[in-house]
Amino acid sequence: MFKITFLPSKKVVQTAAEITILQAAILAGVPIESTCGGKGICGKCQVQVREDCPTASEQELSWVLACQYFLTQDTLVKLQDPLDAFDRKISFVGLVPTSLVPSIQKYPVTLTEPSVADQTSDWERLLVALPKLGITFSRSVATSLPKTLRQGKFQVTAVLDGNRLLAVEPSDTAGRCYGLAVDIGTTTVVAYLMNLITGTLVTSGAVTNPQQGFGADVISRITHAAKGPENLLQLQETVMGGLNGIITQLCQASGVSPDEIYQTVVVGNTTMTHLFLGIDPTFLAPAPFIPVFQRTVEVEARELGLKVLGTGTVVVLPSVAGYVGADTVGVMLAAGADRLSGVSLIVDIGTNGEIILTGKGRILTCSTAAGPAFEGAEIKYGMRAAEGAVEGVSIDQDVELTVIGGGKVRGICGSGLIDAIAQMLKVGVISSSGRYENRPLQLEELPPLVRGRLRNTERASEFVLVWGEDSVSGEDIVLSQKDIREMQLAKGAILAGIMVLLQEMGSSPQEIERILLAGAFGNYIKRESALGIGLLPSLPLDRITTIGNAAGDGAKMSLLSTEERARAELLAQRAEHIELSTKKDFQVEFIKALAFGVVV
Repeated sequence: MFKITFLPSKKVVQTAAEITILQAAILAGVPIESTCGGKGICGKCQVQVREDCPTASEQELSWVLACQYFLTQDTLVKLQDPLDAFDRKISFVGLVPTSLVPSIQKYPVTLTEPSVADQTSDWERLLVALPKLGITFSRSVATSLPKTLRQGKFQVTAVLDGNRLLAVEPSDTAGRCYGLAVDIGTTTVVAYLMNLITGTLVTSGAVTNPQQGFGADVISRITHAAKGPENLLQLQETVMGGLNGIITQLCQASGVSPDEIYQTVVVGNTTMTHLFLGIDPTFLAPAPFIPVFQRTVEVEARELGLKVLGTGTVVVLPSVAGYVGADTVGVMLAAGADRLSGVSLIVDIGTNGEIILTGKGRILTCSTAAGPAFEGAEIKYGMRAAEGAVEGVSIDQDVELTVIGGGKVRGICGSGLIDAIAQMLKVGVISSSGRYENRPLQLEELPPLVRGRLRNTERASEFVLVWGEDSVSGEDIVLSQKDIREMQLAKGAILAGIMVLLQEMGSSPQEIERILLAGAFGNYIKRESALGIGLLPSLPLDRITTIGNAAGDGAKMSLLSTEERARAELLAQRAEHIELSTKKDFQVEFIKALAFGVVV
């Protein structure tokens, strides 16, 4: 056995097998970014290592790729400084349903004490005092019921979810009742601790989805899970470990006991909800993309290893199709897709791109293979929206940047990338085809300082966004021709999906009365830049609105109201899924959508 110690967390994992640092990090629950899933091609899993022995010094640390470095002895692994990439995901003001009707109800009751004259069993004595709801026997509750009744001197509080008895607590605890709304994103897991009595947010937290070590996209994770039950269990336990870490932090910050969290409502794309439940997602990958379940699923928390009340209910909202999941249903619920007038377009841009078009009595949905470029993956210097990320770009006589947190630059996030491309297109650094300008006459028209940033390498042209003296690494941060192509493919897929849905509804882009942008990414991109590169149909800016983390809001609404949860089920059933892979028009629209520029 040898020991691997991760710094600065000081987490330790021991193993006898020769494994990579990335594999060890997954075992230890330590997040390491690896967008390529351990293939050694993305370069984002760089860590520092040294032999863990008394004679080793700090100067002996060397940089390696975590996915390519195999461990054979006691080793110290120092991670890059952790960056807070979650504030934007959890800082939006959440929506509250029109009615507060949680399915969790608490009933304080006072029971008559047993005697020789009244030898009614504890269970029957409790049922007599509760509403006639057809409560069935619960072995889990019954095991501790005798002590609970006597500890409370026969004054207790029963916790019910419908007709299911979740717990019996000593004394009157009716004033404390909590639930959890969870959005399991491919990149980020977000949890909201909600007060089920007041309908208010207590606190929230987030963590990088620890499944990132298996790849940035859902196909990588499906491929890993398909290798066998052990791999599927590994993915399930990995995401559960990340979520349990958030729950621990939320409970410590709020003074709420995990046993006071009686219900958890979960949204996520179809692959993420399958993996969360430990259900084989293998056949989501090949056509016809069939999920194991689509309707609302309810299980007990202890079945999943979720660190809340073991008998508590975990509700996974319904999905529409293999690539239109419960997160999209949450977006539809929060956006009121069934209540919008006219033709409305709702776009949730993230690692995956989901599109909803409502109008003319219909709700159409589709998912586009946008890839993870919007999250900074597959981009050489790409990163998520964290401290040190370029989030805004302006080009006039030279390049001006807006950097999250100020200070030196670490990389560029998706909103910054869209801004940069829009600006480079505007001033003529790139053409509508996405190619860097190389014609002498056109280059002469560029401002000298801007022209000086455009250079050719042995492989292709690139544009220096940040000079080395202004970057954390000391090297120039550039946008390569490949980076431009990655964004071109991603934005082309989104726009093509929109155009196909419009054709399916028999509507034109000009008929769209509103565009609602969901998700953290959608809330931080500049509308002008999104229109400038042709990510969205050209509409007046006042028709484009951001609606925050709508998927998470949908989870909150379903947690706080059984009426909203019923609406979510109806929305999922009503939505018409358009499978783009079967649409001949999609390829035609995709080719047209690749061009940068305003969509006329």
